[in-house]
Amino acid sequence: MIDPITALSVAASAVSNAKSLIAAGRDATGALAKFAGAVSDVNYAAEKAKNPSIWKSLTGSPEAEAIEIFAAQKKMQQMRKDLETLISFTYGPKGLDDYKETLRRVRAQRKKTAYRQAEIKEAVIVWTLGTLVTLAGVAGLGVLLYAIGRNEGKW
Repeated sequence: MIDPITALSVAASAVSNAKSLIAAGRDATGALAKFAGAVSDVNYAAEKAKNPSIWKSLTGSPEAEAIEIFAAQKKMQQMRKDLETLISFTYGPKGLDDYKETLRRVRAQRKKTAYRQAEIKEAVIVWTLGTLVTLAGVAGLGVLLYAIGRNEGKW
């Protein structure tokens, strides 16, 4: 998964590539798949922003991220509309249906693989940091109790 701004640049590149390929009468499947992946990334970022992790809420600005995601979604909608118009004009309704099916397929695949991997990685980091903080706290408490006991002559 990539951030919304990077996804937007990938999408813009894919759209321009797809337009030139379609205009030349060549296969634009790869460019359309890249665009679909970028759209999926922006939608996933919007979904994740609704319920940010503890780490994300401590380190980032939720307002700035929300604005980035909103702007990226609006630009993606315009790019999608442009692509759908071009595809419909060039390939007809059947081509547009095929394109939408490709979008659904890419979205489902990314949800199964890339986003799940990102969620697992985030969970491992959060649990590791939580464990380290807990162990440091227990060790600090042990040192404090030892110092108090030693000071009172019990050790």
